[in-house]
Amino acid sequence: MISSPITYALRALSTFFPPQKPLIFSGQGAVLKLADLMVISGQKRPLLVTDSFLLKNGMLDELIAFLEGAGCTVTVFDGIIPNPTFAVVEAGLAASRAGQCDAVLAVGGGSAIDAAKVIAAASTSKKSLAQLTGILKVKQPPLPFYVAPTTSGTGSEVTSAAVISDTETHKKTFFVDPKYIPIATAFDTGLLKSLPGPMTAATGMDALTHAIEAYTSRNRFADTDRDAAMAIKLIVKFLPVAYENGADEHAREMVALGSFLAGYAFSKASLGYVHAISHQISAHYNTPHGLANAILLPRVLRFNKTASAQRYAKLERMLSGTEGDAFAPEQVDQFIARVDALAERVGIPVNLKDVQPADFDAIAKEALAEARSSYAVPRVMRKADVVAILKSVESGDRSVRFG
Repeated sequence: MISSPITYALRALSTFFPPQKPLIFSGQGAVLKLADLMVISGQKRPLLVTDSFLLKNGMLDELIAFLEGAGCTVTVFDGIIPNPTFAVVEAGLAASRAGQCDAVLAVGGGSAIDAAKVIAAASTSKKSLAQLTGILKVKQPPLPFYVAPTTSGTGSEVTSAAVISDTETHKKTFFVDPKYIPIATAFDTGLLKSLPGPMTAATGMDALTHAIEAYTSRNRFADTDRDAAMAIKLIVKFLPVAYENGADEHAREMVALGSFLAGYAFSKASLGYVHAISHQISAHYNTPHGLANAILLPRVLRFNKTASAQRYAKLERMLSGTEGDAFAPEQVDQFIARVDALAERVGIPVNLKDVQPADFDAIAKEALAEARSSYAVPRVMRKADVVAILKSVESGDRSVRFG
């Protein structure tokens, strides 16, 4: 049932500005097909946004050679860092303008893609980065924007949002506009299979979080339910395979597709407390976003257990192949146990050593403010609930007791 002003606002935004799905290329060599589309579309001076690891290890040599062979002048910006800051985006924007770039191609994880989104928008705008923050602030069409994700988790390759950190405080700042959605996305299995096991696990659990939070959102739609459910099915089945055998290109492709579907679902339906809390943990300790989400997810599932019982049970029936069965209370606990087992199988730790009790009050306050302003959550948390979750994250005890 829709009841809060934020839920009404989110539903209106999703209804009148529905996100569009990018064109997809998939499989071995998909990034070259995407590059070919960019060239055929008339863009010959692309800014390639990536990180130094991919560049130094020669993983982009074939792409750069292809573009140069097609007559392109390629400007490379490899200054991407985890949780990118305004300073990183400013440096990328300077590179775009110096190269007189006419397109932006991001190859990398969510950090590269988020930074590239804002670079593409700022390159055609007279507004400062601060003036572009918030919702629907992009007035001019950004530079044509293309994406080849090398991780399968953030969903940034399909979403209308980017998250950039304040350079000094590291507080997360949101940029939200349908114009941030890429023209096309390439799931290149040759790039995806290079992702190490721990990052495969963390980003895959991040995608699972997107899907579950979209599926349990009070702002859900028929299409977000469909995409979120399929994403959950793909990730639960194929993430352990991709984690245990990184060279399995089929598993990599299926996890990437799951991430894409989850990204579309949450872009329309919104997120929840896993993200609200993890954003603050990352801001305080620079914790990788996917890892924070993966550790928080089981705790928030337990908090939402009563409010989302029907939804959890329906997912469990889907995953167990008993979709025709009626609701049974034990299905709720079975679904939560399934998520616990998946996290354990892919090596997600039960605690975060970085979190400090002295920061709990500040993290809780900031998380509640983010959720209140941005998410259509199934059940409202109090400060004591967030603190209880943070204590369990510190101790490693997943069985949180809420007041």
